[in-house]
Amino acid sequence: MRGFSFLADEELYTVDVTLVRQVVRNITFTPLSGVADEIAGIANINGGIVTILNLAELLGLKRGSRAVHAVIFKPFTDGNDQMGLLIDEPGDLIDINENEILPPPLTAGEWKKSCISGMIDVDGRLYRIIDIDSIIKRFIEGAANTTDIILPGGVYNEE
Repeated sequence: MRGFSFLADEELYTVDVTLVRQVVRNITFTPLSGVADEIAGIANINGGIVTILNLAELLGLKRGSRAVHAVIFKPFTDGNDQMGLLIDEPGDLIDINENEILPPPLTAGEWKKSCISGMIDVDGRLYRIIDIDSIIKRFIEGAANTTDIILPGGVYNEE
């Protein structure tokens, strides 16, 4: 497996590169009111609406992230729903040997563990592997249990 690496809140992360559509440097997005804190806002990327999530908020890493870039993922439903994660700095492609993936640390909370499918040491650097499916599932299920509705581009509050 190949991973796309990036820095977020002073920690190294990686995602399966086949899920990545593009990286947007110096992203501009519109904040939304009445949505979960993890949702930074929405952005118009190549004529489509993309829900931008704050990875530091998702993982409870509130160290004052300076996220100004975003990793945009391929559509995650049969429609055009797209999601992006705010990151501090894009990195490189890394090779991930699936036999060397370690489980998430025991000290991580349940939600954090579900966002991180494992960890991998590449050349002495420890990367957390982001589980995009788990993040998407959280927002789809969360919207079904609230007054929120899901539209192309993400979760919006109906009120």
